[in-house]
Amino acid sequence: MPRKLKEGFADPTYHDPDWRAFMMDVQETSGLAPRDWPRFRAGLRQLERRHAGRVPVASMRRKLAENAFFCAAHWKQTPRVVRGALRDYLKHPLGTRMYSYTAAEYWQWAAKVSPEDLPAAEAMVAEVRAYLPSLDEHERRNTEGLLASLKR
Repeated sequence: MPRKLKEGFADPTYHDPDWRAFMMDVQETSGLAPRDWPRFRAGLRQLERRHAGRVPVASMRRKLAENAFFCAAHWKQTPRVVRGALRDYLKHPLGTRMYSYTAAEYWQWAAKVSPEDLPAAEAMVAEVRAYLPSLDEHERRNTEGLLASLKR
């Protein structure tokens, strides 16, 4: 299994007040993404500084990278922005479920915004299809449904 598909560490639970505060700040900052991308990215960097030392650094950085990628793809940012966000996010161990969602979101963005990125997105989707047999029945059905939703 490729490194990026390995299950990583578990994030803190919402019972942890520091993690809950961090996640609420992330949601609040995400509201800037559709209107002002540079302020959104600056807000994510501020969040990292504000919550450093109170929440686990690895979990925080993975969550910030995840938020940046999914916001960039959802709000149809430029290819440079989405590729950079994807590159940053894939540095973290995602596990099969999050890698599947990431591949699907990247594919949908590429199909709508950047056809030159479609081969790379299709390669990610092919990776997901390749590890389908190794998933348990429930996860396989969910992933197959996700892949079936990808239409040009």
